[in-house]
Amino acid sequence: MKFLTSEWILPFFKKYKNGQLLAIFLGLLTMLSAGLLMFSSGYVISRSATLPENILIIYVPTLMVRIFGIARPVLKYVERLTSHNWILRITSNLRKKLYLRLETEAIELSNRHRLGEMLGLLNEDIANLQNLYLRTIFPLLIGGSLVIALLIISGIFSIWLMLGLAVILAILYFLLPFISLKMTVKSDERLKIYRNDLYSNLTDNILGLQDWQLSGRKDDFLSIYKKAEKSSRNEQKHLFAFARKRNLALQLVYALLILFLMIWASTNLRSGDAPNYIAAVVLGVFPLFDAFSPLSDAVVETHRYQDSVKRLDALPNRVEVERTQTITNSDIQLKNVSFAYEDEKPVLSSISLDIPKGQHLAILGRSGVGKSTLASLVRGDLIPSSGSLTIGGIAPSKAANVEKKIGVINQEPYIFNTTLRNNLTLANLSATDEEILSALEAVGLQQMVSQLPEGLDTMVDEAGQRFSGGEGHRLALARILLSNVDIVILDEATLGLDPITEKQLLKECFRLLADKTILFITHHLLGVKQLDRVIQLKNGSIKIDGQPSDLMNNNPEFIRLYQLDKGF
Repeated sequence: MKFLTSEWILPFFKKYKNGQLLAIFLGLLTMLSAGLLMFSSGYVISRSATLPENILIIYVPTLMVRIFGIARPVLKYVERLTSHNWILRITSNLRKKLYLRLETEAIELSNRHRLGEMLGLLNEDIANLQNLYLRTIFPLLIGGSLVIALLIISGIFSIWLMLGLAVILAILYFLLPFISLKMTVKSDERLKIYRNDLYSNLTDNILGLQDWQLSGRKDDFLSIYKKAEKSSRNEQKHLFAFARKRNLALQLVYALLILFLMIWASTNLRSGDAPNYIAAVVLGVFPLFDAFSPLSDAVVETHRYQDSVKRLDALPNRVEVERTQTITNSDIQLKNVSFAYEDEKPVLSSISLDIPKGQHLAILGRSGVGKSTLASLVRGDLIPSSGSLTIGGIAPSKAANVEKKIGVINQEPYIFNTTLRNNLTLANLSATDEEILSALEAVGLQQMVSQLPEGLDTMVDEAGQRFSGGEGHRLALARILLSNVDIVILDEATLGLDPITEKQLLKECFRLLADKTILFITHHLLGVKQLDRVIQLKNGSIKIDGQPSDLMNNNPEFIRLYQLDKGF
């Protein structure tokens, strides 16, 4: 269980050790109460069978039956509340840790993980860690504590009783779980592979089902699927068969424990009232079965959770930067900035750039040259590998108000499945209807909105299907106006629009955002004449830098690019 030392497990044990110890203590008391309940019941039954001359002789044991009968469910309930409170606090911190890690590494991770893998990290893996704590680690700790308590108590009465219990409890707590783990690891791994392959192949084949039918090979498709499913079922049958045999062995060992206690009690409890304790001692160990029977499954499940721990450990482990500083000035400055994604060649190399407040800058370059990476660095989503990038002298990754200073309009602005008002106030929850309508009027959408059935309260279809591409971009522009940010990044914002809509949208953007700093990321030169400055990225560095009018007159490379873009 080396993975227990993972940064996703061990630190939380230390942080919540008090809650953990309290839950273990309550779990131990619950099991002892269950045992004492059966012990008291056994004594009452045995003593009553001897026809006591006075009812007071069994009054106290009967009272103990009632006390432990009430104590057991109460302690069980409190233990559940305590353990689940402990686990949910840990899970909450695990999710927070993961979200912060994904937030700071989202751009890099998106290049190395598919969406499904990311969702798996967010959902399945954290749920597996919660189960690891609740269904594996916690039962093992309870069982271990119970073993120690039983050996100490039995040692008080007899060293031979303690040694006999030690051997049988070692089989229950150590040997059977260890054998279960060794016997199921390979089968469990094969089953996991079968299921993953079955899911992947079935998904691909379902998507291509029409081709299977058109080719006349529908029966082949079914045959392949049934064969793969049969392999999975066979592996499951093997695991179920072993589980049945293991449970039988567990019951036999437990029967051996009961037989051992009967022999010990009958040979050591003979004088006076002692014989009445024989049934009490034997019945007292029956509830222990509930504590030891889940342990084999608990140990087996640790193997199933290892993949989740490995995937989480594989996330980039960078120090989470605390955002405490405040940006007050919007001047952007890059000094010898270089950046490379993990295990890849540098995307940007020693870039130096000053962008004063209010400047409209076009960033040109082919796909993959680093334009969007530069935008991510400005937003603070990425941190330079070397050099420095500051906004008003402050690194954006350390600024608490960076989201209030920078707005983004990308290629496909997302419109959420909620009211139009909620979509527009996404960046400014306090915006009034007058401010919203003013922003809509500025982007040319007020008339369209006034014709909607419920105005601003009209529900918007998922992904904004109600609106055209140009309308969706105008809504995104209205969001920017409502948020009143100082810096606006247009990241391929017009890609996919027809030329007329693109031209109109860029004209509106540059007019409405005249007093903002604009970083216009694009792969072609439409609208760049309206900007203050143009740079071109190539091979990780700046190859062209100047005013559009000067470049059109003096830079052959820019002239060539402009002519190619125009189709000359």
